[in-house]
Amino acid sequence: MTEAVTTAQTHASRPAGRKPRVGILGAGFIADFHIRPLKMLPVELAAVFDPKPERATSLQKKWGIPAVYSDLGRMLGEARLDVVHILAPPPYHKDTAVTCLRAGVDVFLEKPVAVNVAECEELQAVAAQYGRRVGVNHNALFHPAFRRVVREIQSRRIGGVQHVTACVNVPLRQLQAGQHGHWMFQKPGNIVLEQAPHPFSQIFMLAGSMLKSSVLVSGRTELNSGVPFYDTWQISMLCQRATAQCVLSFGKDYLDSWVHVIGQDGTLTADLRRNVVRFAGKTRFMEPVDNFLVSREASRAWGRQGFVNFRDYALGFLGMAPPADPFVVGMQDSIHAFYRARQRGNGPPVTLASATDVIRACEWIPRQAGVAAEYEVSQYA
Repeated sequence: MTEAVTTAQTHASRPAGRKPRVGILGAGFIADFHIRPLKMLPVELAAVFDPKPERATSLQKKWGIPAVYSDLGRMLGEARLDVVHILAPPPYHKDTAVTCLRAGVDVFLEKPVAVNVAECEELQAVAAQYGRRVGVNHNALFHPAFRRVVREIQSRRIGGVQHVTACVNVPLRQLQAGQHGHWMFQKPGNIVLEQAPHPFSQIFMLAGSMLKSSVLVSGRTELNSGVPFYDTWQISMLCQRATAQCVLSFGKDYLDSWVHVIGQDGTLTADLRRNVVRFAGKTRFMEPVDNFLVSREASRAWGRQGFVNFRDYALGFLGMAPPADPFVVGMQDSIHAFYRARQRGNGPPVTLASATDVIRACEWIPRQAGVAAEYEVSQYA
C-alpha cells in the first residue's frame, strides 16, 4: 500500500453542497449490507478497495461502483472521498482507519472498532488531531425490538433499570463446518471480540460501563488448527447503574438471542430473533388476578407483533415493501443514523468512547478467564 496523501491534497477541489463521496474498504459478504442502505441515501458510492482485486471487481459489477482499487493510498489520493466504510477483518481496523483519518476522510467502522483499548485510544487521538469523525456500526443498538425496549425504559414504564441479562446462543456455521481459518478461531479469546460487541453494547447502553466482572468458560474443544475453543462464556458484571449478566454460547443447535431488563416496576424482554417485546408490570389487583391480566396482555401483544412481523416479511419477500428482516433494518438504521448526524454536523450516534467501553470489556474478559487474544498482521495493513 502506498503512502496516503495529506489531508490538504485529499480535500482539494471538493465543492460545497455536493453529495458525500463514499468508499468501501473490504469487499467481503458484509459489504452488501452496507451498500444497500447507502443506495437509499443522498451519497455517491465512488470506490471500492480490497487487496484481492477479483473481490473488489465482483462488488463493483454487482453495485455499479465507478472505481476499483487494490492500493488504499491510491484510492484515498484519487477518489476524493468524504467517508470510508472499513469492513476489513477486525485486527486491521485501526491501521486502515488511521490511514483514512490522516488523509482527511471520515470513517465508519464495522464492529469491533479495534482489538484492544490501546488501538481505540490511538484512533481517538488521530481523529481529534485531524478533526475527523469516527462512527462505529453497533447495529445491535438499532435492532427494532431493542429500540422498543429503550423507548419503554425512557418513558419510565418499568422505573429505574436494576438488572440486565443478555443471551446469544448461535449455531455458528463456520464452527460446525470445520472452517476454522477465520480470525475469530485463531486464538481462544477472539470469539469474544467477534460476538460479544452486540450484547455488550446493549447492556452498557442500559446499565452503564462495566466496572467489575467474573467469568466462567466451559465446553473446551480443539479446532482443526489445534487451537482450543470454548463454546460457552458466562459473564457476570457490575456496571455503573445496574448489574448485568451475559451468556455467549456457540455451536449449539438452537438459535436464540434476547435481552431481559428488570426494573423497579416491571420487566421488559426483547426477543431479538423473533423481533417481539414482552412487558410485565404491576397492577392494582391481587397476585392471581395480576398474573392472569399480565399474561393475557403479553399474549395479545406478542400476537400483534408476530402478525406485523409476518406481514412485513411477506411484503418484503414479494418486493412490495423494503426488507423487514430485523438484522437488515438494524444495519440500515445504524448507517442512516451516522449520515444524518454527519449532515447535521453532530457527533456519531455511536461514539468512539462508548465503543471503547465495549472493547475494554472484550479485552478484559478473556484475560480474566485465562484466555489471551492475539493477532497477526494482514495484507490490509
